[in-house]
Amino acid sequence: MSFKNSSKAVKILSTFAILFVYLGVMPSAAQQLPQQQMQPAEYSDNELIVFITTAQKVMPLQQESQEEMIESIEDEDLTVEKFNHILEAHSTGQEADATADEIESFNIAMEAIQEIQFEYEQLIVETITDEGMAPAKYEEILANYQQDPELQMRVAVLMEEMQEE
Repeated sequence: MSFKNSSKAVKILSTFAILFVYLGVMPSAAQQLPQQQMQPAEYSDNELIVFITTAQKVMPLQQESQEEMIESIEDEDLTVEKFNHILEAHSTGQEADATADEIESFNIAMEAIQEIQFEYEQLIVETITDEGMAPAKYEEILANYQQDPELQMRVAVLMEEMQEE
């Protein structure tokens, strides 16, 4: 089986890369998987095909949520960089290098972001379930995909095969 350099396959693989960068919008359980579950795992081709088709439906939702979160930040006259700076300082217990107005804007944006995350987490879980996969299984495969180059290759090969059909 050969790897065609089709633009569609490259676009899908690129989109998968985007998906994993934006894990912050995945259901919070994905971020709480114990390390033991990230050991090399064996998945059937069928499981991975369902994972791929599910991810293809989840990715646009994640992209939409990211866009809405960025919009919420910018609506409060903050840049994403400034927001992240304040967030990092807040999460490490340090004082942020920000004005009182920026802190107030940060708090308003953070509240909006939490609402967006909640809304999209529910939608993503519903989408995963509608595709016939348990959210926990999806999260497990996703976590293993990020850790396991062999699994990444299997997914890439299956995606290519799916494109050829």
